[in-house]
Amino acid sequence: MVGTGRRAVPPDALAGVIDPSDVDVDSPEATVLAAAAVLGSYRRAGWVPPDWRGDRIPPAADDPRPECSPAATQVLELLLDRNIRIDGGNELLTRQWLMACAKADRRPPAPLLATLLALGAANPAFRDEVAAVAGPRGVWLAARNPRWSWAAPVDVGTAAEQFAVTGSRTRRVALLTAVRRHDPAAGLAMVEETWRAEPATGRATLLEALGTGLSDADESFLESALDDRSPAVRSAAAAALDRLPNSRRAKRMAGRVAALTTPDGTVELPDKPDASAKRDGVVSRREPGYGPRASWLIQLVGAAPLPDEPNLAGASPELVTGWTKAALRQRNRAWLRALAEASPTPEILGALDPQTATGVVAGLIEVDARFAALLAACRGPWPADFSILVIQLLQTATGDGVLTLAFASMAEHLDPAALPGVEDWLTHTPTDKRARRRTLRGLANALTIRLTIQQEFTT
Repeated sequence: MVGTGRRAVPPDALAGVIDPSDVDVDSPEATVLAAAAVLGSYRRAGWVPPDWRGDRIPPAADDPRPECSPAATQVLELLLDRNIRIDGGNELLTRQWLMACAKADRRPPAPLLATLLALGAANPAFRDEVAAVAGPRGVWLAARNPRWSWAAPVDVGTAAEQFAVTGSRTRRVALLTAVRRHDPAAGLAMVEETWRAEPATGRATLLEALGTGLSDADESFLESALDDRSPAVRSAAAAALDRLPNSRRAKRMAGRVAALTTPDGTVELPDKPDASAKRDGVVSRREPGYGPRASWLIQLVGAAPLPDEPNLAGASPELVTGWTKAALRQRNRAWLRALAEASPTPEILGALDPQTATGVVAGLIEVDARFAALLAACRGPWPADFSILVIQLLQTATGDGVLTLAFASMAEHLDPAALPGVEDWLTHTPTDKRARRRTLRGLANALTIRLTIQQEFTT
């Protein structure tokens, strides 16, 4: 401000902006400050940003999906900002919201896309769900932040070229997986093209990625990988072939089992595997609770084709364990159902559809810790009648241990039709049962939010 008392603001300083006489001030110093304020505002408001490096960034493509409702938006904001807290974590309900949004073919509000992409970057378990709802704007953002690159769709047309030159194992697996979903044969060709130049860890990783779109057309390549010099690669090839019951390896395994079968149907335990069996992946690894010879039999049966009709009567434990492994690998629904009805385990129930799995659990007599573990294994969403039954059964349990163990799976999978039963249970729970009341309130809150999500995306 030095000298402003002797030298006025130049008369043309505000030319084209405002009339200088409109600046109503009472001192030369105030005139300078007022002129600076006017010019500063004018320049900020009228500034046109230059092209960065001369390149214009094209806008995102239009998203034809309708935006979700204000109520649905509010629920998502509360979950992401953690302004509401759900016992067991907000992640369960956030995933429910994303899945419901994708199923309804709606889109989240644009201002929340960056938050969702950041969520996927921090937690890979959310990436598929976030990518499904992000739409064109999400793709546009993902192209401008390397941490969000997982949300950018793979260009199948250029994937083979990118696969051959990129050094990122994560990116190469993403490229291969995307191509295998679209064209399994093209994905296999990509692997074959670079196979000889791959390190052992890379070869094993790519074999695992071939699990997407796996079919009998991949058998010859996987068969050749059984001769790889790396144990990790041979193991990955054997694991992939375990899922192909029509492969040559599966027939060789079936032949070995047949050679051990006596005329009365009993299956004897094998001797130490020979070189051919070792090549097919029979290793000296003990199955839990079994000795070496029993473990070898389990490996043979687990890699062989399953009998056409499930028949567990009189079967040895080794055979049942081997059949279980084969049913899980081959996703044989008839065998999985038979095994679950005979002796359900979390692994078997997790491989069944929700209707079948919950039907098995509904038939259990004891409501104990095992009940909670099997309940947690059932995929959702659970049927409404089963959800109501679960709340009724849990009220007969001794103590609150089963309720606590089953809380997370119920918060995620219970049908909202069970909400009145939960609220009634809470109402009739004595005030001195603080732990139970806290758990039931948390469950009621979760179901209330899930009911809101369900309503907002089905109306």
